[in-house]
Amino acid sequence: MSNMAVVFRKTLILGLLIAFDCATAARPNPIFPQSRIVGGATASEGQFPHQVSLRWGGSHVCGGSIISPTYIVTAAHCLTRGSPPTSFPADYISIRAGSRNRDEGGQIIQAAELKIHPSYDRFNNDIALVKLSKRLQFNDKVKAIPLTRHEPPTGVPVFTSGWGLTRNNGGTSKYLQYTVLMARRHAECGQSTPESVLCLAHSSGNGVCSGDSGGPAVYNKELVGVTNYVVDGCGSTFSDGFASVAYHHEWLSNNSRD
Repeated sequence: MSNMAVVFRKTLILGLLIAFDCATAARPNPIFPQSRIVGGATASEGQFPHQVSLRWGGSHVCGGSIISPTYIVTAAHCLTRGSPPTSFPADYISIRAGSRNRDEGGQIIQAAELKIHPSYDRFNNDIALVKLSKRLQFNDKVKAIPLTRHEPPTGVPVFTSGWGLTRNNGGTSKYLQYTVLMARRHAECGQSTPESVLCLAHSSGNGVCSGDSGGPAVYNKELVGVTNYVVDGCGSTFSDGFASVAYHHEWLSNNSRD
């Protein structure tokens, strides 16, 4: 790997750890997740065929969801650095699909183009698309997930998944983890929460964390959210923040056509 690639890689990893100030002082700082599901369970092979590992220089950094043979949905902060955000070169990004093991198996495909939401700013509109250099081969372990047009009803269970730590301050897991969160009304998310964000509640010691970023939130077999941030640390009593797929449906659909 070139010296420039090493610098880019270090910058990306550090960028995923940066905490951002909340607009309301009464709320703790939101923090972009890294690779971890706290309080979750290990997924079985093929349980989440839409899930991919987003890789930078061959190493897992974020999650993503398959929405067509050539497009992946992920978080904008997984693909950018700096302020205003600047996209990383597409040739540094690849994905692994079709394996619950983030380091082995499945299909590895290089990115051809990165599409960042034009209004992305910190934890507002934190959503992006990765166009692949070749088509995924769909099978029992590799499938697209439909984009929802509607927010999940309040109180329903929503599945989220990702790789990494299995407990706070613990070690990483090489096998895909998942957990169940609960949809909340936007009015319960706090004054500073943008309309583009879907809030999912959980009990203490449960939820997403650092590198789960960009991964899926699923209700009724549709993609409803993209993992964005946590508040007051992983597994706190605050809801986790996800980019709302219903809110961004038109942009996602218009920008993922072959």
